[in-house]
Amino acid sequence: MRTDRARGAAALVAGVAAAALALAGCTSSGSSGSGNGTTTNTSSNQTTTTTSAPASGGGSASSSMSARTGNGVEGTGAFEACINDPLHCNSGTPQKGGTVTYTIEKPITGWNLNNANSNTFDFAEVLDGVLPQPIIATPDLKPIVNPDVMVSAQQTNANPQTLVYKIKPTAVWSDGKPIDASDFIYAAYTSDGIHCPKCAAASSSGYNQIKSIKGSDNNKTVTVVMKTPYADWLSMFGILYPAHIAAQHGSMTTPSGLAASFSWFDANKPTYSGGPYSITGYQKNTSVTETPNPKWYGATKPALSKLIFRIITDQTQEPTALQNQEVNVIYPQPSGDLVNQIKQIPNVQYYLGKGLNWEHLDFNEANPILKDVKLRTAIFTAINRQDIIARTVGQFVPGIQPIGNHMYVPGQAGYQDNTTSTGQGSGNIDKAKQILQQAGYQGVGSALKTPSGQPVSIRCSFTEGNTLRQQTCQIIQTELQPLGITVKPTATADLGGDLEKGNFDLIIFAWVGTPFPIAGAQQIWELKGGADYGKNNDPQVEKLINQAATSTSPTAAEKLLNQADQKLMTDAYVLPLFQKPTFLAAYNNIVNLRDNATSNGPPYNVQEWGLKS
Repeated sequence: MRTDRARGAAALVAGVAAAALALAGCTSSGSSGSGNGTTTNTSSNQTTTTTSAPASGGGSASSSMSARTGNGVEGTGAFEACINDPLHCNSGTPQKGGTVTYTIEKPITGWNLNNANSNTFDFAEVLDGVLPQPIIATPDLKPIVNPDVMVSAQQTNANPQTLVYKIKPTAVWSDGKPIDASDFIYAAYTSDGIHCPKCAAASSSGYNQIKSIKGSDNNKTVTVVMKTPYADWLSMFGILYPAHIAAQHGSMTTPSGLAASFSWFDANKPTYSGGPYSITGYQKNTSVTETPNPKWYGATKPALSKLIFRIITDQTQEPTALQNQEVNVIYPQPSGDLVNQIKQIPNVQYYLGKGLNWEHLDFNEANPILKDVKLRTAIFTAINRQDIIARTVGQFVPGIQPIGNHMYVPGQAGYQDNTTSTGQGSGNIDKAKQILQQAGYQGVGSALKTPSGQPVSIRCSFTEGNTLRQQTCQIIQTELQPLGITVKPTATADLGGDLEKGNFDLIIFAWVGTPFPIAGAQQIWELKGGADYGKNNDPQVEKLINQAATSTSPTAAEKLLNQADQKLMTDAYVLPLFQKPTFLAAYNNIVNLRDNATSNGPPYNVQEWGLKS
């Protein structure tokens, strides 16, 4: 999963896979391919061939998420059709040429998306059209095998679990070198935690269960044999980096050599491409410019002559930039004011949707005061989630409710509310006071002190420029005042960096999910190499999640993940808030652009974007 809008650090998701910040889709149900009669079953260990139609076409028009029925979902213009037809809405034939400028909200802190410190959602959007992704997530919130890159991906044996990936014969890097098994092997070696212990992988899920990986058929077939079954095997190999370039800056055979190349990729802007676009311009903290890759081997050649990712860190400036046509597309976390401003701009259509993203509050247990689960429980009990919703997202998303799970979002198979019964998020001040008094805290209701006499004062960190999160911290400041707790709302300009460094007490951000809840759970909650930024370090949670990962029964896996979720609630470590709304606004002359509320984001199909002919 990736962290939302900063997705840096926090183990995020690499391509569709990884799963670093953000929960994934429904692995308990299969996802139908289109026009080929094959089926993807991402949670079964049975032999399965996985192929799919192109990202912009094929598949079912209905979504696997109940939110797509119109509950809290709204669209105007051609985006209105996205409510019931997320895969094909806003389709059209583009003219040749033109420029589209798309807004991202975070600077690029590193160029290796498979590095936990650089794996942010905004950066992933930039790379959607640059680096090859064997598996992608589409707007119906399902994973598909990318037909531009792959011929197929299949499980050919259940015991031992054997996975076979066939790469498209014509798939090449922009320097003409083939995209082949060596790129898969490099991804595995830099992510498994074994071949390269110093590689800060965004996710080791699945990779750390690989027994062997080798190439054949002129290196265009990759065969992976697993030590133990991995239910979410399609979550691996989400994005590929060129192994032949890695070899020029390190070695494929030694831990130090792998680490050197892994760091080199992070420090250097890609001059290579395996996708429809290449990065041909970069102004730090300002913009990334991409132009068509002449070596692109995919079925659809880019129509645009230029694609620009404009970095605007203050989302309040985005409507002005859109109105002045400095940008053509924005994809911010919405607020009531922002949505109302967009409604006034002529020739702009918007889509307010829901997906695999969820907002949450996290404690940092490395703070000595916050090591006490009683204090954490009392704080979460005093926080009123419904009040936060009513005063923030509820202003423009009618009917939105708190979510009650760390593993699933509402509408996914496996979702159940494990939060409400605990009283956390209820805003029950009396109960919170009682918890503190029974734990021996002093000054309850006036100036709270620990049993040892330390004043209780915490920061509530939020992403700089994000008005909704700032408002949430201000609400929490008011809600904790009756307990005698001092709260200081604190903006962070580097969400990923501060998460990785542990530079927070209480922080609000979102996980942006993939269709792989097990892989997402492993990436977020595992003790080592994951996104356990607040250092909860609960081995029981990890044990349950890993049992789910090797389960051959979707029902059993869901039960295990919910048991882990219940344990997380007992830990009072992370408080789920709500399923985060997405907001896409664009001029109505741009075709084939649509919301994709997964870790890929709307640029999942940039080769198809264009200006209306």
